[in-house]
Parts: sequence; structure tokens; C-alpha cells
Amino acid sequence: MTNFGKLFKVFNRSKFSAVNQLMLIELAAIAVSLIWTLVSGHMSQMNFLGAVSGWSGLVYIVGFVLIARQAEMAFTRDTYRLIPAKNVTFYVANLVSSLVMFLYLILLQVGLHLIGLAVAWRKIRSELGGLTMSHPLGISAGDITQIGLTVTLLVLTVFVLALTTVTLIHLTVSATNNFLPAAGKRVVDAILYIVVILLVMRVGVFLFAQLNQVMTTLNVQGLTNMVIPLIGMLVVAALESFISVFLMKRWVETVAN
Repeated sequence: MTNFGKLFKVFNRSKFSAVNQLMLIELAAIAVSLIWTLVSGHMSQMNFLGAVSGWSGLVYIVGFVLIARQAEMAFTRDTYRLIPAKNVTFYVANLVSSLVMFLYLILLQVGLHLIGLAVAWRKIRSELGGLTMSHPLGISAGDITQIGLTVTLLVLTVFVLALTTVTLIHLTVSATNNFLPAAGKRVVDAILYIVVILLVMRVGVFLFAQLNQVMTTLNVQGLTNMVIPLIGMLVVAALESFISVFLMKRWVETVAN
């Protein structure tokens, strides 16, 4: 049987390539934005940081879609499923690989933002100096670190839940398609897609509400309120993973590449 480490490397290849290609596209988009700003005569120290921040949201969304697509292909393609491995090991290695690649994408975005902050630091420092003198923030470096770690944990937890949900829906559709007629397949697919949309909306509302609380009020005490929702999301993700592995073992059929 193929061990976890070898499976992890196999799953990482296509995802790593997809993330790097996305980063090249983002850098090209940032370059075009800066050139346009320069031509229009509005170039300033803040432009690079603004361009990075402006494109990063779309990059995260597209990055999730690309990583999820590569992960889903692994569950139903002969190239991957013919690898001799236990279903649990196969599933966990694919999930961990996706999580690591998304964390890699986050680190790349953080690096770009740090470059933007370095370029615009003089202006940012002068503005922050005036702000803190008139309105002291009352927050320490430790509090900022705690907020950063909590936000990162929240984003990664939501990513895991979203990925396990998409995987469960995909495997459910694949399993039911083996038994239903064409009309029944369309009905089941429509219902499942509606469920996915509703779940994504609910999780999205929760995520933005928590991020808004942290980023606008810097309420460190309020961070403890996230513990139970985070644990709840991880429990749901674990249950979805259990069902997905069961479906992989019983009913999901692969397709030729």
C-alpha cells in the first residue's frame, strides 16, 4: 500500500502548479494596474499595496476553486484511484495536501502585502502616528499577534469545511448517478447544488461577521466567542469526511482520464 507521504507528494504536484500559475496571473494583473495608474498620473507609495489588496480577494476565491477542482479530480480519475492505498489514507492525504496548498497561497499573499507595506511604510507610519496620538488604540503587540493567528485559524477552518462539503456533494452526486435515470440525476443534482449554495452563504455570513468584529473593533476578548463555532465546524467537517470515505468505498466509480 502507498503510504501517506507518497500520496501527499502526488496530490501536491497539480495543486502546486495551479497555485503558481494563479500567482503569475495575479502579478501580471498588478503590473497592469500599476502601469495604468502611472499613465493616468496618480502614482503614489500606496499604489502597490492597494493593487495587491484589490486583487487578493479574487485570488483567494479562484485559488480555492482551482485547489478544490484538483482535489475532486483525484477522487474520480483512474490515474489517482488506481494507486494502491487505503481509502482513509487517500482521503486524508488529499485533504491535507489541499490545506497545505491553500496555506501556501496565503503565505504568498502575505509576502506581497509585506512588500507593499515596506514600500508605503513611511506614509503609513506618519498616518498611524497621528491617529494613535489623537485616539490611543489600547492594544498590544501580543493582542495583534493573537488576532492574526485567530483570523488565520478561522480562514483555514472555513476552507476545510468548504472543501469537505464540496467533496461530499461531489461523491454523493457520483454515487447517486449510478442508480438513477437521467431525469432523476438532474433533480438530485439541482437539489444538492441548492444545498451547497445555502451552506456557502451561511458559512460566508459567519466568516465575514467574525472578521468584521475582529478588524473593526479589535475586540480581543471577543475572540473567545469563536472557539465553539470553530469546534463545531471541525466536527461537521469530520462527519462529512467519514461519509465521503464510506461513499468512496461503496459506490463511487472512477472514470478514464
